[in-house]
Amino acid sequence: MITNKDIRLSVFFPAYYDEKNIDKVVHKAVEVLEELQLKDYEVTIIEDGSPDNTAEVADKLAAQYPKVKVVHHEKNKGYGATLWEGFSTARFEYVFYTDGDNQFDLNELKKFVALLPFSDMVVGYRKKKQYSPYRKLTSFVYNVILRYAFDIDYIDIDCAFKIIKTELFKNIKVNTKDAFIDAEIMIRAELLGYTFTELGVKHLPRIDGVSTAARPSIIFRTIREIIELRKELKKDIIARRNK
Repeated sequence: MITNKDIRLSVFFPAYYDEKNIDKVVHKAVEVLEELQLKDYEVTIIEDGSPDNTAEVADKLAAQYPKVKVVHHEKNKGYGATLWEGFSTARFEYVFYTDGDNQFDLNELKKFVALLPFSDMVVGYRKKKQYSPYRKLTSFVYNVILRYAFDIDYIDIDCAFKIIKTELFKNIKVNTKDAFIDAEIMIRAELLGYTFTELGVKHLPRIDGVSTAARPSIIFRTIREIIELRKELKKDIIARRNK
């Protein structure tokens, strides 16, 4: 069985409008990663063309910590493209991500690492979502639609707290670079037979910064992408149901 001293972990944080958040996230991440005593780790801040001072704060963090680096986007590429960049460029055998908005307790990463000997992916779900009633409703409906359309049973497919075997990203190609990307990755992983363990995490309210999720334009694009992916994977889904 693998132990912490066998694990090399790539960690990345998408950061947009997070000048007051990303320093808290990175400081805590480095503290937790050092406590875990892994074989090796890396931390990447993917700064997605923020109009505030996120880029400057990220550069100071990289100067402070040898294992922290920053990738800057001159223009905003969006959440999905940033996520794919983090997953597909990870150097180590496992990759962990959470958002740079400080809405999760990085101490919980320790529990996720402990489960790596037993699953290809350790997938978080928010035990109590700190959202507005509108966001809670859209999140609930989204998860129900995905369960029906793709015959999957993730509790909270979009929870931004996951560890995944990096090899997955060499075995799949995703169609979207938008908000649907997290779900598409999980759907394709399950069809390929990757195993997962779900673990509840505490969700914290967003204190600073700006959230761009759940805008009507994003919702409509996601609906279109769900339909397109369902058409593409229909035969695979039916075959899996009939096994």
